[in-house]
Amino acid sequence: MFGVGDILTTAFLFEAGKKIIKLGVIIIGAELALHFSRLLIDRFFFSTTGTRTFYFEEKRANTLSGLLKNIIRYALYFMVLVMILQEFSIDTTSIVAGAGVIGLALGVGAQSLIKDIITGFFIIFEDQYAVGDYIVAGDMAGTVEDMGLRITKLRDSNGVLHIIPNGAIS
Repeated sequence: MFGVGDILTTAFLFEAGKKIIKLGVIIIGAELALHFSRLLIDRFFFSTTGTRTFYFEEKRANTLSGLLKNIIRYALYFMVLVMILQEFSIDTTSIVAGAGVIGLALGVGAQSLIKDIITGFFIIFEDQYAVGDYIVAGDMAGTVEDMGLRITKLRDSNGVLHIIPNGAIS
């Protein structure tokens, strides 16, 4: 039988303290990296002085900055999770490989969704058209009422609202 005295040895407490400090450093480092990346993204898209390196409309800047912030946030969360698991001596190679396989399966299964989002990103980023513009997309034509990363909403001359996946717009 093990008693409390056997578990609370100096070596055990020293190792536990090291692990706690390492976990704290990982979490604080991730928070700092997240905060720093948000500041850089905001500085890139939004200027406090009124001068900008690149000009983005407010709506487009909000969309692109939010997208970049989410990508960085989830990538950091994944890296922190892997680092924490490694601190507890859990083999993370299978987790990373599994994430790759899941990502591949999602990519194959959601090709049209991914195509729509990537196309929508480039439509917004390249400022190909904006809300209020009259466009022709395939056999549909109308005024753009709303646009997002996945879909564009067109109102034709008869007042009918058409929802078009961005991947179908050429």
